[in-house]
Amino acid sequence: MTYQLIRKAGKPMSDDCSKRAELLTQMHGLCKNMNQTFEATLQMSATKVELLHQISCANEQNQQALQHSLGLDAAAITRHLRKLEEDGFITRQKKAPDRRATFIRLTEQGTNQLTVLTEQKKAFQKRLLSGFSEQELADFTILLERMSRNMK
Repeated sequence: MTYQLIRKAGKPMSDDCSKRAELLTQMHGLCKNMNQTFEATLQMSATKVELLHQISCANEQNQQALQHSLGLDAAAITRHLRKLEEDGFITRQKKAPDRRATFIRLTEQGTNQLTVLTEQKKAFQKRLLSGFSEQELADFTILLERMSRNMK
């Protein structure tokens, strides 16, 4: 679904529909469309792809560390990891002496899947950013960082 902004009968927008509001609406729609397209292309959510990547960066990862690095709540990380485990991409195990901590590893299937997903992700990014110059991308990055700081 593509989000489009519609002006009623070509009339000027009211104060409630300012250019800033229009921009935020477009950004919201773009984010939603981008996430939907990403998930449809890779057949996996961006969060799960990032989880697999984070797990691959170390021999094994602590579940709590993954939770904090991705900014997820405990229920969300557990839900994502359970699904990845059901799909055969990871193993979870508790280790002595602290049986409360859960450690996660990629399986061979998970490593192979991550290789495929990484290539698909690169192709998606290339398609999404096609036609932008390096300067435009640098400028856009600065704007996104500023907006991110403004939300804090």
